[in-house]
Amino acid sequence: MHAYSRWDLQRFFIACLAGFLAGHLTNYAVILYAQDVWHSDALAGLGFALCFGVPLLLGWPAGAWCDQHSPQRVAQCAHAAFIGALSLLAVAHYAPPAWAKLIFLSGAALTGVGWALLAPARMALLGRLAGERQASLAVLFNALVMLGFGLAPLLLALMRIAGGWPLVHASGLLLFATAVCLLLGLKVSPLGGHGSVLSRIREGLRYARSTPLLAQALLSAMLVYAAMGPLQVMLPRFAQQVLQLSELQRGLFLASLALALLLGGALALPLARRFGHGRSLFAAGLISAVALGLLSQQLSLASALACLFLNGMGAGLMVSLIVALLQHEGSPALRGRLLSIYTITSQVVPAAGGLLAGMALEVWPVSHGLGVCALLLLGGLLLACWRQPALRRYRGDGEKASVAPAVLARR
Repeated sequence: MHAYSRWDLQRFFIACLAGFLAGHLTNYAVILYAQDVWHSDALAGLGFALCFGVPLLLGWPAGAWCDQHSPQRVAQCAHAAFIGALSLLAVAHYAPPAWAKLIFLSGAALTGVGWALLAPARMALLGRLAGERQASLAVLFNALVMLGFGLAPLLLALMRIAGGWPLVHASGLLLFATAVCLLLGLKVSPLGGHGSVLSRIREGLRYARSTPLLAQALLSAMLVYAAMGPLQVMLPRFAQQVLQLSELQRGLFLASLALALLLGGALALPLARRFGHGRSLFAAGLISAVALGLLSQQLSLASALACLFLNGMGAGLMVSLIVALLQHEGSPALRGRLLSIYTITSQVVPAAGGLLAGMALEVWPVSHGLGVCALLLLGGLLLACWRQPALRRYRGDGEKASVAPAVLARR
C-alpha cells in the first residue's frame, strides 16, 4: 500500500474545507437569491432540489468511477462543474429577465453535477489516505463538512454586504480554485476492476443490502437528512419573518449551526465509547428532533438560538457516527460504491425535502412547516430505533461488518 505523507493528508483536509465552504455557499446562494431577489420560495425550493437532485441519477456511476479510477481525478472534475455552476449564477445576475431564471436553474443543476461527483470522490480519497485511522479521521472529515455548512451563510452575508451578489459568486470561485490547486500532484492510483459500470453499481447495492449493519446505518442517514433540506429552506425565512433579523444577523444566526455541529461531532466518539455507538446515535437524533420542534415555537432570538444549537449538536453527533461507521466497516474494494449510496442519500433526500418545503411555505407559515418537519423526524427515529437492532446494539469496537457470501460469490 502506498504510504501518504502528513502533508498529503493536510492538503486534502484543507482542500475539503475550502470545497465544503464553497459548495454550501453555492447552495445558499441559490436559495437566498431566489428568495431575496425574486421573492419566490417555490423557485428557491426548485433550485435547491436541482442542487441535490441531480445525484439521484449521476451519484450511482460516480461511486463506481471512484473505485475503478483515481478519486483525485473525479474530485477535480467535480470542482470544474462547481466553477461552471457559479459562473452561470453570476451570468444570471446580469442576464435579461427572460433568460435569467433559466440560466439560474442551469447553474443549480450544474451544482448538482458537482455534488454528485465530489461527495463520493472525497470520501473515497479519505479511505485511501487514512489507512487504519478510518474512524477518527472520518469524524474530522465530517467536522469539516459541518464547518463548511455552518460558516457558508455567514460568509455569504459578509460578501453581500461588502460587494453584493457578484462578490458572493467571486468568493465561491476563489475557494474552488484553491481546492483545485491543493489537490494537484496528489497521486492516488485507481483500484481497477472489471465489468460495466452498471454491474459494478449492482455489486455495491448487493453489498449494502446484504450487510444489516450498513443497511440500517444508511436508512438512519435518510432520516436525519430528511430534515436537512426543509431546514435549509425554512431557516432563512424563519430568521427574516419570525425573528426579524437583519442581513448580517441572519447570517450569524444560520452560522451558529457551525459551532453546534462541530461540538456534536467532537463529542461523537467519546460518547460512543462510553454509551455505545448505536445508542448514542439514536439518542442524539431524538434530541435533535425535539429541539427542532421547540425551535418552531420560539419568538425571541435567545431561545431560538438555544433550540437551534441543541438541534445542531444532535444532528452533528448522529451524522458523525454514521460516517465513522461506514468508513470503518466498509470493505475497501467497495467503499466508493457504499459511500456513493450514502452521499446520494445525503443529497437527494434533502433535495426532495427542500422542494416540498419551498412549496409548503407558499401556503403555510414557516413556524408550522418547521413543526411538521420535527414531528415527522421524531416519528421516523422512534420507528428506526425499534426496528434496527443491529445498529442499536453496535458499539463500534468489534469486528468489521462481514460481506455476505452472495456478494463474495459474484466478485
